[in-house]
Amino acid sequence: MLSFETTREVVLHLTTNHLKGNFTLWYPYALFQNSITEKQTGFAAKDSVFEHPEATLFIICTVIIIATLFVAHMLVKKKLKKQKILTNYETEIRIAKRVHDEIANEIYNVMCHASSNDLGEVNNKERLLINLETVYNKSRNISREINNIDTGRGYKSQLKLMLSEYQAADVNIIIKDVDKIDWNKISETKKIAVYRALQEIMVNMKKHSNATLVVINFKLKRGKICISYSDNGIGMQISPITSKNGLLNVENRMVSINGKVIFEPKPGKGLHLTLTYPA
Repeated sequence: MLSFETTREVVLHLTTNHLKGNFTLWYPYALFQNSITEKQTGFAAKDSVFEHPEATLFIICTVIIIATLFVAHMLVKKKLKKQKILTNYETEIRIAKRVHDEIANEIYNVMCHASSNDLGEVNNKERLLINLETVYNKSRNISREINNIDTGRGYKSQLKLMLSEYQAADVNIIIKDVDKIDWNKISETKKIAVYRALQEIMVNMKKHSNATLVVINFKLKRGKICISYSDNGIGMQISPITSKNGLLNVENRMVSINGKVIFEPKPGKGLHLTLTYPA
């Protein structure tokens, strides 16, 4: 006896062959069979799409996160570029003001002295030479502020030299542990920003603090470079961010390298601040 499955296959085979011989009956049957196949295929395709909704949600979330990070990166990059331009502009203004206030005024004094005194006399001639030397020294100091910075192997030496140049008979500069930082691993942009920031601090010290002792300490802590500055000057009477004594430029330069400045103003007890930025 034939099984049920075998019997069903024989019937379907005979029916199909019979219908093929009769086009009038075969054509509707073929359409019906194709429609069933298309429906089955359609359901299969839908099932494949919605079979793992968690994966679809993950892909959508990933795309949104990537797009958000990209937009945030572009905004931060634009902000840093704006701050860099602003810092450069403020530096140009400050240097122009120094040239006018220091160099131009000194030259005018030299001209007045030369025109109103007999340079044949020894005292007047010596006074003229002293005034000219003063003009030369001031112009050289301004030139050092805008000179090129060696960001290669000579960076450490140039940095130490720049800081030491602010030492005088009445001002003692102590530099600690600058040799412990591997400056060769620091990017060129960060080296320039730090050099200029420290230069701004030293100029501010020279002009405003009346300090006799300055200590600058370099440390590498948890992947970040920390530079602490302390002096025994008069300190700050107002917020460093709102003041126009050059420390605002320090803030902008550190922000441009994803760093920060922590001020510890103590009026009458000197200035204390820390520069921190990723190594």
